[in-house]
Formats: sequence, structure tokens, C-alpha cells
Amino acid sequence: MTIAGNIYGVVLNDAPEREALAAQFDDKPYAKPPVAPVVYMKPLASIAHGPVAVPDGGLTAATTLAVLIARDTRGVSADEANNCIGAVALALDLSVTSDSYYRPAVAQKNADDRLALGGFTDLRVPPSIRLLADGTCIHEWSLDRLVRPVATLIADLGAFMTLKAGDVLLVGLPGDAPTVTGGAILRVEADGIPPLEVAMREIAA
Repeated sequence: MTIAGNIYGVVLNDAPEREALAAQFDDKPYAKPPVAPVVYMKPLASIAHGPVAVPDGGLTAATTLAVLIARDTRGVSADEANNCIGAVALALDLSVTSDSYYRPAVAQKNADDRLALGGFTDLRVPPSIRLLADGTCIHEWSLDRLVRPVATLIADLGAFMTLKAGDVLLVGLPGDAPTVTGGAILRVEADGIPPLEVAMREIAA
């Protein structure tokens, strides 16, 4: 499978995270909870092809499902959305930890080696995704936590933007994703999907 387009992700699609942030949504600058999916982009240059350099303070390691789009999604219904999916893969979205989603610095989300992708396979939405560090599970989350399940998310995005064939969509990030430091071997696992493994290395002083 080839990524011939853009990589998009959504935040605030994790129900427990939205519940935890509910009071903040009433404050400035938000004023109210988001009513549409909150979208960000990861450049192709951010895809990791080897060990990931980890800065002081570590990186937030958020596991997710990457969906490879097979046909344009403009105006599709949730029932039609599955026909737009060509394949899925496990992904690890790495970012500098921040306590706010409001206008984060680009470097917090996007830099070299800030996205690890596993091998794509036929459509299968796993019940949960696990993150292991040196063989020990440090995080697991159920995709039942998604506010917008995959098909609904694709349809809601298609109401105002077109995902094109070759684009990749990261379907949501767990709000309780752990922080990882250099030196560990991370492995992302989910039933029925090829695992993803990436080495984390400390930045030399």
C-alpha cells in the first residue's frame, strides 16, 4: 500500500478525554465544545524510518489506527464510508507533551520521526490497541472510546472536506497516552493487524 496523499489526524475523539476537558470547553478561547471533528496534519516527512530521537522530557506516545483511503469521501454517509477504506495499519503518533490543544506550536506535533506506521492490511477495526515498552504493556485503550467511530468520522469529515484516494486518516488519540523516554523499544499491537515496533533513542548531549 502506498501513501500517495496527505496524512490527517483528529484530536478530541476520545470520550474520556472530552469528559475530562468539559469544563475547559466553556472557557476562552473555546467558549463551547467542538461540534465538528478537530483535524490536524502530519507531513510525510514526519514518518519514522528508523530509531526515533527523544528530547529531554520525553514524548507523548499515542497509539491509533491509520486508515488508508481508497476513494474520495466527499458527501458519503456513514453506511457508505467503509467502502472508502482500502486498508488499515497501526500507528504511533509522537508529540511533545502539551496541556492545551489551542494553537499548539507546530514543533509539538510535527517534526522528523514523529509518526510511526505499521504494515497495512485489509479492513479490520480491532477491539483495542496495546503499547508495550521493552515487553511490558504500558497502555491499552479500546476503540469503543471513540466519540465518532471510524465510519461516522469519515462521513462527518466528508461533510466539509474531501479525503482523497491515497490519503491516510488517524482516527483519534487516547487522552491518557503515556510519556516515553529514550532507550526503550516500543511495540504497538492489536488483534488481527501487523504489529509495529520502533526504537526510542536519547538525543546525545
